[in-house]
Amino acid sequence: MQDSTQSSKTAKSSIAIMLSTIASRLLGIVKARVLSSVFGASGVADVINFTFNIPNNFRKLFAEGAVNSALIPAFSSLLGLGKKRSSLHLFSLLCTYQAILLIPLVLLSYFFGGQFISLISDFDSAQVALGAKLLPFFMIYLAAISMGAIFNGVLQSHHNFLHAYLSPLLFSLSVIFGVQYLTPYLGAMSMAWATLVGGLLQGSYSYLMLRRYGYRLKPAFKQGDTPLKPVIGAWSLVVLGMGMQVVTQLVTYHFASTLSEGSVTAFANATIFYQTPYGVFFNAISAVSLPLLSRAFALGQSKEMQRHTRSSIIQLTSLLLPSGIILFFLSQESVSVVLQTGNYTLADAQLTALALRPFLLFMVTTSWYAMLIRLGYSANRYALMTKITFIQNGIDILLMWIFIKLGWGIISLPLANGISYVVLLGFLSYTLRDLYNPLKDKLLKRGLLRVLVANIPILVCCLFYASFHMTWYQSGSNLRNFLILCLIALGSLVVWLLSYTVFKVELLNPFRSKKHDSNL
Repeated sequence: MQDSTQSSKTAKSSIAIMLSTIASRLLGIVKARVLSSVFGASGVADVINFTFNIPNNFRKLFAEGAVNSALIPAFSSLLGLGKKRSSLHLFSLLCTYQAILLIPLVLLSYFFGGQFISLISDFDSAQVALGAKLLPFFMIYLAAISMGAIFNGVLQSHHNFLHAYLSPLLFSLSVIFGVQYLTPYLGAMSMAWATLVGGLLQGSYSYLMLRRYGYRLKPAFKQGDTPLKPVIGAWSLVVLGMGMQVVTQLVTYHFASTLSEGSVTAFANATIFYQTPYGVFFNAISAVSLPLLSRAFALGQSKEMQRHTRSSIIQLTSLLLPSGIILFFLSQESVSVVLQTGNYTLADAQLTALALRPFLLFMVTTSWYAMLIRLGYSANRYALMTKITFIQNGIDILLMWIFIKLGWGIISLPLANGISYVVLLGFLSYTLRDLYNPLKDKLLKRGLLRVLVANIPILVCCLFYASFHMTWYQSGSNLRNFLILCLIALGSLVVWLLSYTVFKVELLNPFRSKKHDSNL
């Protein structure tokens, strides 16, 4: 009965995360549409996207990595042991040290932002000057959401997933309305002010929700009876890996800035479209699987670890494979209907769709790689996962350089990314074979085969649609085209659900029972 109750709670948590992430991704697309409509794919848009990418990458160091690797397990353990006082003190310590790290970054961006952007970009002097004005605002946003990440991590430790995943919606809403209504008065700086306000709203909302559990922002420096050192140790190792990812992102955007005008914006928009299905489904499954994997490892339950890993991989495939197929064949239509308005032309939409398709080809294997990385974290193999992350990013950068030298243009960037993940996926599977060996897992092979077969009807329908070479979407974003796209998407969804029903592939069930696993 207890296992059934726990499964019900984790399923509800996954659904809450999924719905919140869907709302966040949809608002992200609306935000991209507003930015594209107002700024087009101009040089100004390139500067905005390029400069905003700087704090967005640093977020991996001060937010995502810390929460996923160390904060949630540490706070969950303290709360489980009834050490609420230690939990409150650890919260104060982490917020204090986070502020000590972030305040100098904000000051450096104000005094040396121009030199930094000039160093890492290929922009002209006017573009560099604009980037230097934007960067301090964006870095304050970084400080706000990094503190918010600590707040959200503690909220999740209290099993409050809903508010943790709702808070980012405030940022998107701020940018949407700020850029739409302030640009006539502030120009490109409307993005700066909207980002600043959005970041503060996001962090404040999370903190207000957290205060209900007794947490308060106050300075603290002495470790006391908290596990501060292990948390910092785990965080530091992940930061190294995330730091390498930041470097790779900066290099990627540098390569994009050397291509034709609009390439930075096209690549940024392609990432938004790709992250919509990937972020929704991967977050929903991985966010609740990591604690389960960590608990199974701590208790020495190797079969449970294998079951959770297998179930996560099969579910990721069952959700991401059809999503990737459908979006691949509707990539041009989707981008045009959503973004092609105002100063964003058909040619800009075509360039974005071109950058999007390689991402989609590797979406499933990328999720497998990310899931196995979390398996490594659950077994406290932080150093090994950091080394693998360094190798993957090194291969990514090398392949980008080679492909661009070959003249492959903007597809060089997502193609190099996808191939690097595939290469390291094989290495990662071999390295973690003592925890879980996918090559020897017959249940995994049966489950994946069933998903692959179930996707054949979806692929056939998409190929049939593509054979007509339709051009209805070329008129861009309007109500007629939106309704047509919705109708086609609805038809694809019907085929998806019917096919999965016939082949008995389950959806939205990332925590299958042992009985179900045995029947695969």
